[in-house]
Amino acid sequence: MRNKVAVITGGSSGIGEALAYKFAQEGFNILIGGTNQERLKKVCSNIKISDVKCSFICHDVSNKKDIDRMIKKAIDEFGQIDVLVCNAGISIRSVFEYVELSIFEKLFNINFFGSVYSAKYALPHLIKSHGSIIAISSLNGFIATPTRSAYVASKHAMQGFFDSLRLELKNKGVHVMVVSPGYVKSNFRINTLKNDGSKEGKTSRDNKKMMTSEQCALKIFDGYKNKKRNLIFTFRGKLAYLIKNWFPKFSDTLAYKEILNEQESLLKNY
Repeated sequence: MRNKVAVITGGSSGIGEALAYKFAQEGFNILIGGTNQERLKKVCSNIKISDVKCSFICHDVSNKKDIDRMIKKAIDEFGQIDVLVCNAGISIRSVFEYVELSIFEKLFNINFFGSVYSAKYALPHLIKSHGSIIAISSLNGFIATPTRSAYVASKHAMQGFFDSLRLELKNKGVHVMVVSPGYVKSNFRINTLKNDGSKEGKTSRDNKKMMTSEQCALKIFDGYKNKKRNLIFTFRGKLAYLIKNWFPKFSDTLAYKEILNEQESLLKNY
């Protein structure tokens, strides 16, 4: 796999950072994007130790021009794109009645349109290389939970978009895989937004039993190698998927209780 190229959005931390390291270990040249320039520099510095080329771009995935710049930078520096990882994303924890619509729109623009823009600009190059698109979605891509309406909507939209795109690319030789992790140990929940757009700054979940970003990256890379269509990692996640499809009312009950019983649940006084 040496000299192939992976472009990863949200590559400065969490799953994106772990994937950057994993693809680099496998001989890929890497371009990572994100909003924290210092973190991007650090990840790139670590990757260069692996004797592969790495570059980064500080950008806003919800801005079409920034995504266009990202793809052009990858082509200018590496000449091709073999893997696009649509990983950048944020979440909001809020009852829909109280959320500011501008914050709802911000999340949707990052999670959904950031992925759409990335796929759009990278697609001609992925068709040329017979490459792969890896979309990092969530169990919320097919299971709704309360107080996460914006996040759930964006991940449902991602799932639908990439399922449709997969069918369109059936004869183009481009592999499309949607990844639906459960809870992953990272700073994702710390950066979760409140209804007014401020960050929570702490997690409402116990990280101890969660999958690490590194474990997640290993599974994703294995799915990429084996050209998987969808990835659901845990037994609990697979069971939830089955219950959602076969017993939707029971699924609703479980989802409500799950959020009701989390730390500082927003449902308790609503």
